[in-house]
Amino acid sequence: MRLILAISIFLMAFGSLFAADEDQKEITQADPYKLNSDGSIALIPYNDRQKERMAALGKEIDNYNVQINEKLKFLSFEKRVKDSRYGQVGYAREIKLPFEPSYVQHSRFVMKLKGGGGAEGGGFSLDELSFWSRKSLTTKNKEPVTTYRDLKNSATAGGTKGIVLTVRTVTISDDTTNTYELEKIQLPWERLKLATAYRDRQIQVLRAIDRYIMAKGKIEAREVSDSILEVSFGGDFQEP
Repeated sequence: MRLILAISIFLMAFGSLFAADEDQKEITQADPYKLNSDGSIALIPYNDRQKERMAALGKEIDNYNVQINEKLKFLSFEKRVKDSRYGQVGYAREIKLPFEPSYVQHSRFVMKLKGGGGAEGGGFSLDELSFWSRKSLTTKNKEPVTTYRDLKNSATAGGTKGIVLTVRTVTISDDTTNTYELEKIQLPWERLKLATAYRDRQIQVLRAIDRYIMAKGKIEAREVSDSILEVSFGGDFQEP
């Protein structure tokens, strides 16, 4: 009886040590279904290459934030900043794919700024940049579905630390919202894809502002050129 009891105690102790060892075992990318002790899904860590890529993306995002801050001087000078915000709206796009439902999509970006107060260039700096889209089903004889997506990042937090994706889906019978913080997304490759998507949208913002600057310069050049032509051919003068 004592032998059986001793064996049972030994097996229980061994099982506890094994379980503790499993909890402390580093999660790898071969463990996509690993759970934490509280039942939540465990985050899969980056491998060395992914870690380097994410660090590089963080530096790129910070660099583009610096460039955006430089453009804010122009926007402030042109009095385009309203209530510490600046944004642009994209044209509505109709999405039609073979054998797929048709959608219409609207999009915009908004920069939330801080500072100002009359300093040179307006004194504004980027606080938060967000990209918003609304995608609405237009196919007839199907239940209306509208999906709102908001991808934003805090410039103050720096790098990729503040990237958050919010997805809201609205139907006749339901209205659900899901929020995904980049650092809490389970799969490392999805975290990288989201950070890359945000970086690419930053580039689009810079290009949009550059087009505005270029258009402003062309309008001034055209007006001056036309005026020079007019004053050059004013005709003969005489007393009134």
